[in-house]
Amino acid sequence: MTHSVPERRRSQRASAGSQSWLSVPSTWPVQLLDLSLGGLAFSSPYGLEIGRTASVRATLGRDAFNGQVRICWSRPRTTGSSMRPPFEVGAVFLPLDESSRRALESFLKLSSPE
Repeated sequence: MTHSVPERRRSQRASAGSQSWLSVPSTWPVQLLDLSLGGLAFSSPYGLEIGRTASVRATLGRDAFNGQVRICWSRPRTTGSSMRPPFEVGAVFLPLDESSRRALESFLKLSSPE
């Protein structure tokens, strides 16, 4: 018998493989794992404290995205490629400016399976 786990996410997630940067206040490259209208997950060379705020810059499709996030969770990566940074981090978006919100919505719409 197969049991399915109900989806708890509030909005659809999309994979994002673009080059991205996190600034807290130092800047380092991160690898976006997925994102939604509410937040994102990324691989990072460093762990981050829960509650900390940071700036995220990325290219979503052809559009620039800049946003502020609050870290919700941070943990050492336990599996996967050794090419990926050693930490996985999840964050929620703080209020986005209009151009970044449009870039995110457009990217998610193009990425959604129909």
